[in-house]
Amino acid sequence: MDKRPDLYWRTGRTKAGHQRYACKKCRSTFTIGHPARNHRRQSKNGQILKLLVHGTSLSKITEIADVAPRDVYRKIDFIYDRVREFTDRREGDLRDVDWVRYGRRFATDSQTLTLNWPNRKKRASVSVQHLCTAHANSGFIVLGHLQFDPTGDMRQIEADMSANGDLAKDRCWRHHGRLWTASEFKKYLDDITAGAEIDPEILADVDLGLQLPHVGGLVRQDIQQFAHALMLRRMVSRSESRFFFVQDGDAGLSKAFLAAFAPEVAVGRVDVATVSFAKYEFNDAREALYAQGRRDLRNDLNLTAHQLNSLPEFVLNEEIDREIVKRLAGRPIGSPFDWPYHTKSEPSRAVDLKTDRPELSTERCARLMRLATLRSVDSYFHKIRSNVRPASRPVSTPSANGRTWDRHFLYKPEMLVKIIEIYRFHHNWMGSRDTKRTPAMKLGLAKGKVYERDLFGE
Repeated sequence: MDKRPDLYWRTGRTKAGHQRYACKKCRSTFTIGHPARNHRRQSKNGQILKLLVHGTSLSKITEIADVAPRDVYRKIDFIYDRVREFTDRREGDLRDVDWVRYGRRFATDSQTLTLNWPNRKKRASVSVQHLCTAHANSGFIVLGHLQFDPTGDMRQIEADMSANGDLAKDRCWRHHGRLWTASEFKKYLDDITAGAEIDPEILADVDLGLQLPHVGGLVRQDIQQFAHALMLRRMVSRSESRFFFVQDGDAGLSKAFLAAFAPEVAVGRVDVATVSFAKYEFNDAREALYAQGRRDLRNDLNLTAHQLNSLPEFVLNEEIDREIVKRLAGRPIGSPFDWPYHTKSEPSRAVDLKTDRPELSTERCARLMRLATLRSVDSYFHKIRSNVRPASRPVSTPSANGRTWDRHFLYKPEMLVKIIEIYRFHHNWMGSRDTKRTPAMKLGLAKGKVYERDLFGE
């Protein structure tokens, strides 16, 4: 097309972002797109999708599916494009969802994922934040953002900043304040690899067939959080209902939500709370705290264990709210509240209601304290760790001197962006063999599960 621009003109893009062209003579339109658009081995698509979302590394996928490493990347590109087309068509911006019917509570948290970032002399495991918001009632992941922009160029950004004087300004006034610069990233790598020079003779083999050039740039975490909150606000902007947003105890995250929803917070339509709990307790300690919490609840409600277990959920919640109302009496406005009844998933939970105010009734406050939980998003993060091999936790060994490195981590950050989005789609719309109702079905977006034939048309 570039050689004969006089014969064709550009005429928009497909939902996947591929450029469309029109012939100036016959007026017919067509798309060139990515080489992965036309797959001769279509039967491999479903197999690779299943392997990808069930904890199989890319190197193992090449063996099991009997495809070349480069073909695995092309298949991932193809699956990602189909996923984007499907979600654009079926999810849209979710502004038409009946939030009153399906629930108005959301949980937001981030997890740290790891990328291998090697050069000839050093190896570094670079951490990036995976920020997600889950609809609490259905478990639908409405937003998922990785702290990485595959289209960014840190070197070019630094050159532009030097040319326009950005480097001399405070970051909040810079034109290019969204991504890290190349110098900042180099300093970060130097800091985390200090004293970690590796003799070429003992350097572990790196599968060069899977290693691709490093492109893209790291997004600043505060920018990522604020953009995430703004996108969520756009999704619920049509509804006049009251919403409740719960976040991890990250100060920047709560500030981003309070700023993005400032008009709604001012009129009492949005409440924001942060939650902290003992994340690193061993399972035995969690079990002991949970048992203690159940004993305390039985004593406060004056019930036996059988009576407590027999209560319907809505009755139990009403009883708990009444008890919490008593405990909130005399509490200073804006002070954190220690939840008295430990749960196994969130032991020693403390709730900080950021939108606490004098006109908020004690009964409403007690209900918000009970509903302030991150279980929906933390459950999804656990699935990510278990089912996406490049997202598993890094392991350090004595021989590595405390450094972490995993040959199954990705060398091309753009691939992690695509795999994470593919898994989000699979979680929301497809589920596993035992899934009876997917999160999309629970949210009223689908009447049944989505199958491979629906995605690939095979």
